[in-house]
Order: sequence, then structure tokens, then C-alpha cells
Amino acid sequence: MRRCSALATILFVIGMPTAASAFCSIPPPPTQRVTMEVGASSATLTKNRGDWSSSSLLLEERDGNRHSAYIRAADDLRFGQNDNDYEGGAYLAVRPHVIVDLIGSFSPQHNILPASSLQGDLDLRAGGGYGYQAGYASRQYSTVGASIENLGMDRYFRDLRVAGTVTFARLTNVPGIALSEGVSMARYLPCDTENLALSTGRDVENVGIGAPPAVYHSLTVFLGDTHRLSSRTGLDLGLGWYGLTGAYDRFEVRVALRERL
Repeated sequence: MRRCSALATILFVIGMPTAASAFCSIPPPPTQRVTMEVGASSATLTKNRGDWSSSSLLLEERDGNRHSAYIRAADDLRFGQNDNDYEGGAYLAVRPHVIVDLIGSFSPQHNILPASSLQGDLDLRAGGGYGYQAGYASRQYSTVGASIENLGMDRYFRDLRVAGTVTFARLTNVPGIALSEGVSMARYLPCDTENLALSTGRDVENVGIGAPPAVYHSLTVFLGDTHRLSSRTGLDLGLGWYGLTGAYDRFEVRVALRERL
């Protein structure tokens, strides 16, 4: 019953401020800008697993589609344990139609989060609005390592982006490959950027203290909106439902405030 009600809640709010955004009179942000974001999230888990919470601070520098770089610090509380997480990343248009994305992170406590993570992605922008992506990530937990590869394709239709992704995940302590598939849609309106993502398959998750990460059947639905309040300020809102067969369901709310410096 909780699965149905959570999913219904997420789908119910798909009608986000579309009509109002179409009449937005706020000028677009400059191509070169530095942005600070303060965010928080809260999640409720089923099967008496307790609640999760997180707070974060992000600083980003961007020059349109030419390059971007960011650093992020977060404090996560999961299963009664705190994990600090520090992350940095950058993307760079190495050629007019080729974008490279690099991300790294580490957690000193790594009770639940990976001790370290490295990720690299390649995005090839082709003609007709099409794009093709490939990426690889390596995550090292306390006793287990995970490697994750993904292949994707997207297309832009004016202010609409539709994408599909296939992900292959491996654990060092379990033979075989976990396969998952996802689709997403983003709409870029004058004062809003709306996102809807769905994925299903077999994913790697760390679901408790003292237990190594394992592979679970999963179903994920996420809905988000970034709303521009002024020429310098924006508000991020997100709702997510994550179902892990044999573990728990998780319903999460995210909020963040962005300020252009």
C-alpha cells in the first residue's frame, strides 16, 4: 500500500508550474557564473529501518557549455551513522561535439557510503539533436569494490530532452553482472527546469551497517524541478521513491537553494 501511495504522490505533482513558467520575465543567467547551493534531504524507509537525512554545500563555476567545475561537501545520516562525503567534478568540451566528465569523491567514515569513488563519462553530441554517452565508475567500500559501466543515448526536441541508459554493475565478491535500464525526461522552460526519471533492474546497494553491498531488484521514480525565483536565486525541489525488493522502500524529499555569486 505504501508503494502505491508514494508512487501516486510523485506522479500527482508532475503538473509543476509549466503554464506560469511560460510567462516568466526573469532574464536568463549569464554564461559565465559562480553559484553556491545549500541543500538538504529527508527520507523515510519501510520495514522499521529508520529515517535518513542529509545536508550539503556546493560551489560551482560554469562557462556555458564550454566547461564547468564544482566541489561539494555533505553530511549524511543513515541507519544511525554519520558519513561525511567530499566530492569534486568537472566537465570540459574537449572538442566542439565531445564532452568529458570527471568526478571523484571520498568519505572518511564510510560506514555506508563508499570510502572512495572515481567516475569518467564521455558525451558525443551528434547532429539532429542526438547524443551518445558512455561511462565507467569505480567504488570502493570497506570490504567490497564495485565497478559500474553505462551506455546512453539522448535527443533534444527544442526545450525537451529525452534519454535512455543501460547500466552494468559488478561486485568483487559476487560473480555475474547486474543489469538495469533507465529513461529520463527534462524540460527547459524560461523559469523552470523539470526532470522525470524512471529506472528498473538489478542495482548494487549498501543497505545496512556491518553488511557488504549486495545486488537487489530495484524500481526508482524521481521527479524534480529547479525554479528561478529571481535573476540570481533558484529553488530546487525533488521527490523520489526507491524500491529495493527484499530490503525496503524509501521515499525521499529534497530541497536546495541556489544563489549566483
